This record gives sequence, structure tokens and C-alpha cells, in this order.
Amino acid sequence: MRIRWPVTVILIFTLALALATGSIMLWRFFIFLVALLFMSYIWMRMNVRRIDGKVTKLSRSCRVGERFEQEYTFYNRGRLPTALIEAREDTDLPDYQGTATFHLPAQGSYSWRGEGIGRRRGSYDMGNFIVKVTDPLGFFSVKERIMNKRSIIVYPKSIDLPFFQALPRQEPGASKRRWFTSESGINAARVRQYISGDSLRNIHWRTTAHTGNLMVKEFDPDTVNYSYKDIWIVLDMHETAHFGEGEETTEEYAVTIAASLIKKYIDSEKNVGLMASGDKSFLFLPDTGDEHLEELMQALAVIKANSRLTLDALLASQEERFEPGSAVVIITPSGNIQAALRRLAGRSTVVTAVLLDAATFGGDVSAAETSRGLVASGMYVYTVRRGAELGRALDSRFILSPLPYTGMGY
Repeated sequence: MRIRWPVTVILIFTLALALATGSIMLWRFFIFLVALLFMSYIWMRMNVRRIDGKVTKLSRSCRVGERFEQEYTFYNRGRLPTALIEAREDTDLPDYQGTATFHLPAQGSYSWRGEGIGRRRGSYDMGNFIVKVTDPLGFFSVKERIMNKRSIIVYPKSIDLPFFQALPRQEPGASKRRWFTSESGINAARVRQYISGDSLRNIHWRTTAHTGNLMVKEFDPDTVNYSYKDIWIVLDMHETAHFGEGEETTEEYAVTIAASLIKKYIDSEKNVGLMASGDKSFLFLPDTGDEHLEELMQALAVIKANSRLTLDALLASQEERFEPGSAVVIITPSGNIQAALRRLAGRSTVVTAVLLDAATFGGDVSAAETSRGLVASGMYVYTVRRGAELGRALDSRFILSPLPYTGMGY
């Protein structure tokens, strides 16, 4: 409870005069003020207990930069009207404050609509209020908390990437980069040494007997009917790998790219999986459809770059998930990842790296050297710098073809 300071001054002054002069009129005036304040206080306390408020309409979700609407309704369930109510929504949504000042008649209600913008991805609490009620004479004010928790999810922003390709088009066979093994292929094009995870039915027994080592057949998939079995998006959220401030961080760029790729491929009815590690592990097996898209977007809305698991460790712990013929898109600001990605490519998966140039975000690791090493290994690499237009940075028409790679799996 808060009493306005002029009221306290008047009471003290009146009491002092009554004591000093002994005036009956001053004593009566003092008693009248005390009784009036007491009645106002009782009125206010009776009213505040009968006030209730809630969000009657709230958008379940929105994307970063999009507007959302909600509707509030407050009720007076008592038989006495309220003089003045100030309601303020207690929310952790950045840059948003739902407030209103109004009166409530006896057994009446008051509604208003609010509008906001999702400034930052995440899950936020809505619907809790701090209500300030003032008595009819304006002497007292009491704050009451009304709990009616609701939630809104702000999904990460996604952009159109019409020209991104996990493996830019090229002819099979003698091209600079060989196509990977596909169980849908018809004719074996070559053999290579067996790698853990390869299908045993693809073992080439004649070459195995001749060399003394397990050898498997590798196919050139049909150029018309070829399609990836699965598309995996792997998001590196190691706590020491990310840099930047505000919205210009490698973390936000990485999440935006992941959201954009997931939407692109699911809209194309592809099976998409997500693998990442933040404050907890995020693993969604490849699937398609609107429900799966919403699950992935919810995960990307709340994931944070606070994982203690490096990209190398993450891939090593889950490498059995990547079946031959799958496309794997790695999104990372980390350097020194060549060994992990080469090991993954050795499983006959199509590996594409999206490198966030940490040096342009205030970090000390440049993507240039990492990019050269991966390109020299035959992988396709997209490099994204701070302030870059993502639609252009992830346009396969503007990346260079990799150098020939003679290692196993290509």
C-alpha cells in the first residue's frame, strides 16, 4: 500500500495543531480525516480483491519482425465501482509493454487490444499483470499481481534461398567432383575401402578377396531421378565459437540460415532433420510436413549458443545417423573443422559447409583458411560475413567449384 505524501503531511499538521491549541474543531477535523481515509482504504481493498484480468485473445506465434495482436479483458466482480485502475502487463518480451488506465463499474468489464512486434526469437510469458488500484479520493494506491500465464513463441526470421543447393549441379562421372554413393544408383562406377556404416550388400567380394580388405561398390546415381535420401541441418552452437553483439551475432545468423534452409526444403516436400546442441540436445530425425516444420522452428526459437559440445564431438556422437546418400549442411563459425567434415564425407554423404566468418563479428578466427582447406578437399563452401545479404551469400551461382579430391568417398 502506498499513501500519498500530502495526505501524511495534512494529518500530521492537523494533529499538531489540535494538540497545540486544544481546539475541538481541529480534533473533529482530524478524526474526520482518519475516518475518511479508513473508509477509502476499506473500499479500495474490497475492490482490488474482486478485480480479475486475462488475455482473451493472443497470437500463438509470430516470426522475428512480424506483428502480433492480443486482447485484454478486466472484470469487476464486486458490487462497488472502482475509481481508477492502471494495468501493466508483466512480460519478458523485449520492447513490449501492454498498459491501460480505466474505470470499472460494478459487475462491469473493460477490454482493449494491444499490438506488438516480435523483436527477438524465443518463448515469452504473457498474460501476467501488475494492477495498481487507487481509492476514490486519490489518497491510497495498492498494487496487486494477477497471474494468468500465457506464452507466445517468436520464431526466427527465415528468408528465401531459391539458389542455394547442397550440391550444385554438375555432370556425373569425370566431373571435378564425383557424385556420392546412392542405393538408388544402377551401375557401380568404382570401388573403395569399406567405412563403418556402409551397407554390407554393397561389398564387392572379388576386389575384397584380391586386396584382403573389405571393399564396397560406389555408384553414380541416375542424373534425372537422383534425390537426397535425407537432408540434415547441423547447427554448431558451441559456447566459445560465437561472437558479435545484439542481433549482429554469429548465433543469430546461424539460426536464421538454419530456419531458412529448413523451410526451403520442407516446402519442397523433402525429409529434413535437425541436429544441434545448446543448453540441451536437439535431435529431430528427418521428416516433412507442416507439423514437423513447426517443431523445428520451435527448437530454433529457443536454442542458445551455450553448448559445451564442439562440432567435432557432436558429429562423432551422432555420425551413425547420417546414412549414405544423405545431404548434410553444416552451419558453423568454428575453424579447424576439416577433419570432422572429411570423416563425415567419407560416409558417402554430401557435405556442404556454411561458414560464418567470425573475424567480421569481432572474433579471432577467419573463415578464409578453413574455406580453402575444405574446398581443397572437394567440398562446397559458402562463406557468410557480417552484414552480408544472405540470399546472395548463399547463392550457388556465386561460389567456386571445388578442387579435385582424391580421398576415399569421392
